[in-house]
Amino acid sequence: MLQTIALSSVIGITFLYGLDWALGLFDDAREPPCMRPSVPLIGHLIGMSRYGNEYLGQMSNKSTSEIFMLRIFNLKIYVSKSRHLIPIIQKNHKTLSFRPFIQTAMKALGDGSPQTIEIFGTGMVDDFSLAMKNGLVPGPHLDEQNLRMGRRVIQDVDQLLNEKEVNLLSWVRHAIVQASACGVYGAQHPMRDPKVEAAYWTWHQHMPSHFTGMDLTGTGYKARQVVFDVYVEYYKHIPDDASRLVHERQRVLRESGISKQDSDRIEATFTTAIFGNTAPTMFWALWEPFSRPEIVAELRQELERNAVTGSKQEGFKIDVASLKRKCPLLLSVLQETQRIRQVHANIRKVTSDTVLDGRYLLKAGNYLQMPGNPIHMDTTLWGQEAQVFDPHRFVPAAGSEKVSVAANSFTAWGAAPHLCPARQFASTEILILMALMIMRVDLKPANDSWELESSRGELASLQSPLEDVKVQILPRDDWAGTWSVEMGESKTRVPIASG
Repeated sequence: MLQTIALSSVIGITFLYGLDWALGLFDDAREPPCMRPSVPLIGHLIGMSRYGNEYLGQMSNKSTSEIFMLRIFNLKIYVSKSRHLIPIIQKNHKTLSFRPFIQTAMKALGDGSPQTIEIFGTGMVDDFSLAMKNGLVPGPHLDEQNLRMGRRVIQDVDQLLNEKEVNLLSWVRHAIVQASACGVYGAQHPMRDPKVEAAYWTWHQHMPSHFTGMDLTGTGYKARQVVFDVYVEYYKHIPDDASRLVHERQRVLRESGISKQDSDRIEATFTTAIFGNTAPTMFWALWEPFSRPEIVAELRQELERNAVTGSKQEGFKIDVASLKRKCPLLLSVLQETQRIRQVHANIRKVTSDTVLDGRYLLKAGNYLQMPGNPIHMDTTLWGQEAQVFDPHRFVPAAGSEKVSVAANSFTAWGAAPHLCPARQFASTEILILMALMIMRVDLKPANDSWELESSRGELASLQSPLEDVKVQILPRDDWAGTWSVEMGESKTRVPIASG
């Protein structure tokens, strides 16, 4: 019996290796080199299921080529780990297209009708993207949105000071959802009900399974419906204080001919962009400095000197424009957090055979992924200590207003010209919350350890911690009192390294 089992195993393994070898016979010599998995045919699938986008970084470390290929049965995934290829890939946007994934997202996340999916495959997407940029461009409209957001952030920090301990990830998620939603949708935003907020995070957890159709229990779909329902109610009567962004998105959706039902669901999926990436970024942007007391002390000096005014008797005020322009260490800590912890990989579908840089053939019907982590860990770009968190890495040299970073080497917000349109809003929100927390409290992990492991499988640029962590809240008495924010000079931008 044992001999039969052993013989069957040997035959099965030999067959799989043989089939993997046979599929390789159809590769073109001009295609990027293929990295074979330890388990033939499905090894890369197992790795990606287990490690998510981190797997692409692991394979990048093993490859000596700037672009390589992973084969899963007869599907090929080309992985570019080179900043040199980014502008070349961007120039070939017609044949290396993101549009198929927009359509996929509208179906998987928004449950869009066939007509809506078809519309999202047209030039309407360009109009939608332009509307987003117009709604988020620095100026009076974004200032109004930021002011609502900032006031809500202060409210949540005020409430936090009444607590002795909190689960930090849960609190950050709540603060980000409430502040972001208040800024974008107005004071009567759709996420005010704690049940809706909880439903969103349940849906967020199950989003990857919605792309694969593997939400077998339907838990994620039930949570999604809760969010859908509240957005349907919100868009029946848009409040007067809703942002320009809301009106611009609505305008394009109406003009494109998308049904009201699908439009409301599409707007509900926008929560992924508003909350999904900002919350884990905010968590780590607190965790990294507070785990280094000497950096917190330096940040407090910078903030007190450049952006915070007032007293306990008169109240304290944060000048947001000064926060953006005159607090380079604060921004550096945020950007270093993004650099060191980003796991996101941009993805494109190869719609026609495409040759990159005159050397690499990408064959139609396959996929291209561009993980940011290999570029962020490249020692030729960031030095021999690229894997070490350096809070001063993005501080400009003396006499300079902006840090000098090689083009396409910092991809946390994407790569020009396809940068996240909400980067100014999101970075402003994070800087305000970082400043308030750094000035007003000390954080201490309840178990006295700053060691944390990231989770895997989230639909986000940065992963959340594997488990929520309880921290002690220690208010700073000298900074107790009333706090407020003012926008300062309009059109002031956060000088992000990527632009």
